Amino acid sequence: MRKLALLCLVLSCRSTPQTVPAAPLPVTPPSAERQASPPPPPGIDLSIIDRAVQPCDDFYRFVCGKWLDRTPIPEDRPLWGRAFSAILERNQDVLRQILEKDVRGEPDPADPFVEKVRDFYAECMDEPKAETASFKTLQEQLAAIDAVRDAKALAREVAQLHRDGAKPFFGYTAQQDYKDATQVIGAVDQSGLGLPDRDYYFKEDKKSVELRALYVDNVGRMLALAGLPDRSKRIMALETELAKASMDRVSRRDPNKVYHRLDRAGLTRAAPRFAWDDYFTAVGTPEVQALNVTVPPFFEALDGVTQDFDDLRIYLKWRAIEAAADALGKKFVDERFRFNQALTGAKVLLPRWKRCVTMTDRALGEALGRTFATTSGGEQAKGKAREMIQDIEKAFENNLGTLDWMDEPAKKASLYKLHKIDNKVAFPEKWRDYSKMQIGRESLLANVRAAAEFENARELAKIGKPVDRSEWRMTPPTVNAYYNSSLNEMVFPAGIMQLPFFSPEAPLPSNYGGLGMVMGHELTHGFGDRGRKFDGDGNLHEWWSPQVSKAFTERAECVAKQYDGYVAVDDVHLNGHLTLGENIADIGGLKLMISALRARGPTQEVGGFTPEQQAFIAFGQVWCTNYRPEAARTQALTNPHSTGQWRVNGPASDNPDFAKAFSCQPGSPMAPINRCTVW
Repeated sequence: MRKLALLCLVLSCRSTPQTVPAAPLPVTPPSAERQASPPPPPGIDLSIIDRAVQPCDDFYRFVCGKWLDRTPIPEDRPLWGRAFSAILERNQDVLRQILEKDVRGEPDPADPFVEKVRDFYAECMDEPKAETASFKTLQEQLAAIDAVRDAKALAREVAQLHRDGAKPFFGYTAQQDYKDATQVIGAVDQSGLGLPDRDYYFKEDKKSVELRALYVDNVGRMLALAGLPDRSKRIMALETELAKASMDRVSRRDPNKVYHRLDRAGLTRAAPRFAWDDYFTAVGTPEVQALNVTVPPFFEALDGVTQDFDDLRIYLKWRAIEAAADALGKKFVDERFRFNQALTGAKVLLPRWKRCVTMTDRALGEALGRTFATTSGGEQAKGKAREMIQDIEKAFENNLGTLDWMDEPAKKASLYKLHKIDNKVAFPEKWRDYSKMQIGRESLLANVRAAAEFENARELAKIGKPVDRSEWRMTPPTVNAYYNSSLNEMVFPAGIMQLPFFSPEAPLPSNYGGLGMVMGHELTHGFGDRGRKFDGDGNLHEWWSPQVSKAFTERAECVAKQYDGYVAVDDVHLNGHLTLGENIADIGGLKLMISALRARGPTQEVGGFTPEQQAFIAFGQVWCTNYRPEAARTQALTNPHSTGQWRVNGPASDNPDFAKAFSCQPGSPMAPINRCTVW
């Protein structure tokens, strides 16, 4: 997800367009690869319920037990979930069919950018060519870095790498002004690290020490593959200095801590040795008068690490290699995977076609998604989905009146915000124009960089202009959803509007327990620990009284402490403050879902389960997930989302309606005496 207050559920070498027919794609025999499983039938899955477990003891195990026991994790995956993973696999199959039709000359006539999509995918699938052509593109980039001998040249090369999709030192993009949601300003943010999080550079536990050693080894091996000397320890030392100056993930959750609007002179004062004028000219930004300098101390420290040009050149080369690795030959891809195994636990690399589908979606997501939307039934389902959103919003409005910790002005302002939410469903009304993206048959890396340069230019062109409220920040095939605080909008792509989340033919309890819960989750984000700091117009300011804010914080702290006690894997606990926003959204979303379903009236029992029990079961079965230990550890340390077990048992144990539905005795594991509830 993007760094634009989004809250979710989980190029120097240009190529010119060509009309040369794509080479035939290598065909993988069906028997040689895993086939995507068909969608489950509508409704809850009674066959995976473990009736040896009492729902009031461990609801997650009750609803998922048999699935967990009999579902192995595919060797190429770090985890496998009944909903997200399975839908992603099916969506990739659909996208593959679309792409291979394009390559065979059977494109969707409604797609105006079919040649770009076709050429990108075909070039990606040509693995032998990546060994030579993409490596040649990389060598040209590395040669340009050799010319960096002074501050001005450094700034220009950093800008070029940013345009190419690499992120040395910091990132620069357009950002909706947190305190004037109608305008777009520039934003510079901390970046430049190769490990997943700043804390990995300092932790002294055994696994962190081992990971740092593996990372240094990985950097050295990648440099060697590029024909460069091993300066991995110097790179590690430089990145460690950047990490020291970086803000931690929990602190970054507070939008007030990452909003510091400065003028150009203010940024220059923070890091006077960096040639900002040369950087802004080279990166292609419009005239910038105001910027959000997210972490001023980081940029003050930047001055101290940009002095030794020998170190700077090898660091820039590493960042270029790291950004290009997926588009290079097999040795680079394999070495990158070898390091990532320590973070994910995956046993084998994903098949090339899956990697190429992902890369094509990343580069031309709305062009590819345009055809996906017409083949996935998204249009047909939009009406029902919008009805569900209205039900969820009505449930929030009804619940708002019952809250004793909010005063009337806060309730009135919250109601205003609720009614201002913009809901986007399935796919955009206006599709992205890719006509300026230069995709050709020079090399995969040239295309990857061209896509990055296009996106960089598209983003930076927004600076100084009014906000475009029609834009989507996820592609239609994405199996996810998001709430944007600055736009006060919820977005539900077609990718998630599938079974087991949703189907127009599914029983109401199943739809509400699946997609309805997702809708409630995203809506609650608008009033969670981060979203509540933005008003109904998307502006960051304190719009509640101190007393109401204090009452919210006390309730939120209860949630944080609750989740601090949950174990993700081995001795690694969840971080209740890192996951706070998502946990509040899960707890609130479950409450809204069951309230909205109840307002719809009675439906039939299924398998002896009442409609409300079915909805809770449908919710729980969405999160059936098996994790590799490495993946669970990485998620607990870096991800704002709790692991599957606690996304079920946490919210359910905080929900009195759940305890009532399953007749749980007070004090049982799923019906604690002291519950944590915010909304």
